[in-house]
Amino acid sequence: MRILGLDPSLRATGWIVIESDKALGWGVIKTKGDLKESLIIIRNEINRIINEFSPNIAVMESVIYHRNVKVAITLGAVRGVILITLYDSGVEVFEVEPTRLKFGSTRYGRASKEQVSYILRNVFSLPEVEDHITDALAAAYYYDQRFKR
Repeated sequence: MRILGLDPSLRATGWIVIESDKALGWGVIKTKGDLKESLIIIRNEINRIINEFSPNIAVMESVIYHRNVKVAITLGAVRGVILITLYDSGVEVFEVEPTRLKFGSTRYGRASKEQVSYILRNVFSLPEVEDHITDALAAAYYYDQRFKR
């Protein structure tokens, strides 16, 4: 099963595609400009990733709570574009709470980003990568471990 892990963000959306314990591709969708331009870039890049890797499922954190209302609304727009793009492409979406993602890779729900990154980079033999990529990997890995067939 090919799993697309995503870490939604307006300026730096992390992504990774895994199959078993292999990372097939990863990166960060970087955007500039206004909200509309950034959302279009994110949509186009998600479509490119889907076309290149043909994932069976996409996994990302469930709704994120943020103290800053403007940031929360912007993240909601990013998530909305990602969800619609995935659904339009026929890719099923699975959402997970952030603490479950951390627990899934470290067995500790309040693990630091560094702890999660260290463990997952070793499991997948990845080089040093941006946090956005390891956050996306935590989502993909969680699903892979939970629903292994």
